Amino acid sequence: MGKDLKSLVRCMYTGKLNDNVRKLKIATEELKDIGNSVMKRVKICEEQQQMKRLDKVQSWLRQADIVIKEAEDLFLTSSSSSQGLLSSSHKMEKKICKKLKEVEEIKSRGMFEVVAENVGGGSGSTVKTNDEETVGLEAVSGLVWRCLTMENTGIIGLYGLEGVGKTTVLTQVNNRLLQQKTNGFDFVLWVFVSKNLNLEKIQDTIREKIGFLDRTWTSKTEGEKAAKIFDILSKRRFALFLDDVWEKVDLVKAGVPPPDAQNRSKVVFTTCSEDVCKEMSAQTKIKVEKLAWELAWDLFKKNVGEDTVKSHPDIAKVAQEVAAKCDGLPLALVTIGRAMASKKTPQEWRDALYILSNSPPNFSVLKLLDRN
Repeated sequence: MGKDLKSLVRCMYTGKLNDNVRKLKIATEELKDIGNSVMKRVKICEEQQQMKRLDKVQSWLRQADIVIKEAEDLFLTSSSSSQGLLSSSHKMEKKICKKLKEVEEIKSRGMFEVVAENVGGGSGSTVKTNDEETVGLEAVSGLVWRCLTMENTGIIGLYGLEGVGKTTVLTQVNNRLLQQKTNGFDFVLWVFVSKNLNLEKIQDTIREKIGFLDRTWTSKTEGEKAAKIFDILSKRRFALFLDDVWEKVDLVKAGVPPPDAQNRSKVVFTTCSEDVCKEMSAQTKIKVEKLAWELAWDLFKKNVGEDTVKSHPDIAKVAQEVAAKCDGLPLALVTIGRAMASKKTPQEWRDALYILSNSPPNFSVLKLLDRN
């Protein structure tokens, strides 16, 4: 081959090599960006929601790291090959093309809808509760727990007066489910609904808990969000806990597949209204009752403290009247009991009784008790 022809061929191979090196560098940087995005989502799930990264995600991250390092090593050797022998340039060009295909293939597998799951088999986190507030509610918690194992019960409604302990029961069941390493659920989801129903807020909470952190989420319509959540949840078994429901939550509009015998999923909610249980088509309705006097008085004394109750002979009788004003509601008994723990004169207790006699126990009343 003549000298000029060799030079021409070398230029052709060098140009092709440099072009493929440029393509590989671009693809490698894109893979790095995708990997960083996936890792960011994984860390959010692990650190904020105590979830565990999926095996397929961990495997992909490992493969991505390896191919990125191999590509970077090729960049270092490609420059010398382009200046060397023709055969060397040709071999390097083939290696670059092969690595480019590998990078593109791994890139194509890096779009994960869900990146993590709960260690026990269901994504979610425990909800804090006070042991004192569980008094007298063990039977109700046990009943809800049994409903989770019944095939013909998909939607369970807990109803009763505000402060009677519905949220405490829901919390107990949620935490117990998450503490079991093999609970049978892929997702255990807790959503606080509140008085002003907001479907998008419910959707956003569910989306975070199932590990779906798509950057385009905020630009999606309510219907698009529902479709994406429905697509993920319809393939998994889930337990959804909805706390403080004031009106019907349209599960389908939120993106939640209605529980049935096929998906074996569960929806458990709390409400003050039995009518909401009917509107939500609850197969099981459970009324949470007030505490009997003996349990109510014991709970109140526990939070006030025996030392305070016995600090003056006249306090015990007034303390019983104050406890009676709490009307068997655990939340009131615990909260007011604690507010009165530092009151050790009969007059302070009589003042508290006067306040409670003229207004039901609520947060404004508690502020008055704390000031007195």
